[in-house]
Amino acid sequence: MSERSAQGRYRLRTTSIAVLTLAVVLGTISAVVQNATALDQISLLGFPLGFYLLAQGLLIAIVAAGFWVTSLQNRADIAFIESDEV
Repeated sequence: MSERSAQGRYRLRTTSIAVLTLAVVLGTISAVVQNATALDQISLLGFPLGFYLLAQGLLIAIVAAGFWVTSLQNRADIAFIESDEV
């Protein structure tokens, strides 16, 4: 039964990491899209900020989120492997 418990916690942690990441990424994308006109009033490197974020900034943020999620998942995997309950 303890093995099921450890596996259940691992699955829950993995699922919560995935859901949290999707929520943050989709929330960020929708916030930028909804506020693109207002963000265009600010200039970054000679480009309107809304345009820059939609063209490059969100892609950079998604890649950074991918690395962050990978590190979180790696920690969860190591904790599951090293747990005494397995």
